[in-house]
Amino acid sequence: MGRWRVAAALLPALAAAAVAGWLWRDNRELRAELDRARAAGPAAPAAGAEARDGSAAAKAGPARRGGGGVASFLRGLGRASERERPELKEAQPDESRAERRRRRQEELRAMLGREPDESALEYRARVAPMIQTALAVPRTRLEEARREAERAARVSDEQRAKIDALLADVSRETLSLTNEAIAGGELTPYERNYAGVLSWAGGLGAILGTTQSRMNEILSEEQRAAMSEAGFEWAEYFGVKIPWEELQPPPPPSGS
Repeated sequence: MGRWRVAAALLPALAAAAVAGWLWRDNRELRAELDRARAAGPAAPAAGAEARDGSAAAKAGPARRGGGGVASFLRGLGRASERERPELKEAQPDESRAERRRRRQEELRAMLGREPDESALEYRARVAPMIQTALAVPRTRLEEARREAERAARVSDEQRAKIDALLADVSRETLSLTNEAIAGGELTPYERNYAGVLSWAGGLGAILGTTQSRMNEILSEEQRAAMSEAGFEWAEYFGVKIPWEELQPPPPPSGS
């Protein structure tokens, strides 16, 4: 059970890349819409309306204009809000569960799938920055958390060097396992393959089971307890530190 729990901790790292890509694309579309709206500018008031407002103000007289300052201010806010109020899109009909799954699968395919004429180099240039962006903040945060936890546990420089070597081994073995799963279609952006994901997670659990044993040889039980009390988890740290951006691209979709 412990191995599966550790393996499951790494799944969000891959999911983060997909989510970052979706958010990046969605944010780009929203910015484009905002730029178009700003370029259009607020609608100019009609000339007749300005004339009517001016004649009404003239008839009201100085006293009335002064006494209605608050009302005039509120009316001005109302007119401004009417000009700036965005138009709401028509409500979309409710999606069925199958339709929602198909839509999400298409989004995943668009983000992490490979175009028929896209080379491996072009794929890396498009996807690697997306993964790095998704993991930049977690990597920085967990690196600082590791330093604080190691200070609390009095981890020596020799132990720290052994942990870094262990991380390098875990990264190499995990990337090799994941590349095999991608090439074999167990991990694919083109369709749902739950059996393939579970098979990959089982192999990952075996790798991390060995990792846990090696970690127990590097750190004492007291040190591991001190780091855990500091809120630090090695599985979470390894999950984001593995260089997922170095994974091999998936094969082009079948039939391309």
